[in-house]
Amino acid sequence: MRAAVLQGKTIRIRQMPDPSPLAGQLLVRPLFTGICGSDLSARKQMAAMAESLPPEAQDQMPAIIPGHEFSAEIIGIAPGTDTPLRPGDIITGLPFTHTHEGPQTIGLSPGHGGGLAELSCMDACRSFRITESVPHDLAALTEPLSVGLHAANLASRNRAPNVVIGCGPVGLAVILSLSLQGRGPILAADFSAARRSAAAQLGADILIDPAEGSPFDRWGDLALAPYPMSPLLERDFCGLPPGANIFECTGAQGMIDQVIKGAPPHSHIIVAGVCPHEEKLTPLDGILRELTLEFSFAYRPEEFAAALAMIQAHPDKAARFITSRQPLANTAAVFDSLASSPSEIKILIDPNS
Repeated sequence: MRAAVLQGKTIRIRQMPDPSPLAGQLLVRPLFTGICGSDLSARKQMAAMAESLPPEAQDQMPAIIPGHEFSAEIIGIAPGTDTPLRPGDIITGLPFTHTHEGPQTIGLSPGHGGGLAELSCMDACRSFRITESVPHDLAALTEPLSVGLHAANLASRNRAPNVVIGCGPVGLAVILSLSLQGRGPILAADFSAARRSAAAQLGADILIDPAEGSPFDRWGDLALAPYPMSPLLERDFCGLPPGANIFECTGAQGMIDQVIKGAPPHSHIIVAGVCPHEEKLTPLDGILRELTLEFSFAYRPEEFAAALAMIQAHPDKAARFITSRQPLANTAAVFDSLASSPSEIKILIDPNS
């Protein structure tokens, strides 16, 4: 089979052995595969690893077939697999599987190739049949929309107002989820005019270009009058003080500390951006204002199903995430474009084109 293979500093289209599904797995033909921040981060880390190795050792580096957000057609079902799914069904699924070596993420592990290939394998029990009313390209958005939905659901301390820092796929998925839940007002901040435009179409009420102003100066526009740092400063007080929900969706160096310093008292901060580097912060900044700092990872199976239902109910909004569709041969260029262009949101790869 043809596949895009990430090894060291390069992504090349190579002929790879066809995968063989184990008991409980499906052999699938990926239809559309999205590339996300986790893929870009993996490429960056692999490149850094390659820099530390001599040229003769480059071929010994792990080879990964990326792609953990995709729709696919079932080609075969491994013997001993108990499933109502059948060959020909169109599915998407949770990109996780269990092996003798422990759990692995499909498309981010050398041991289990993902959707940037003509064939892949998925766990039957973690797969969801796609109805005919859902286009195959939109179905591939289920995984990233699930990430944003989970982050929105974690923000349980305050219903509103909501501030979303970063309008990439995760930030936009947070905005869409909050909007459909009726949890406005929503302020969205991003340097990219294209991404701010998408945020407005998906439900953001106020748009901020951080180059021109701080999102933390607009509490009056969000109808929030920040309470004192401590309820002890009030003569009469009972109940939980209101604050804001702030979603950090960039993963940028130093951003968590900026959010903590800019958050009003009693706010709930959800970190959803991929942040593989070390961060520094001063806990007292959060203690004195009684902030809640929570980290969001992936989603729950029921949220994955809810995200798929969200796409089915609002296909026009889901389509706003996609900026282009490209053939497998363009994979390396797509990675470069997503890493450098602020106007890109979600590029889908057709592995069979």
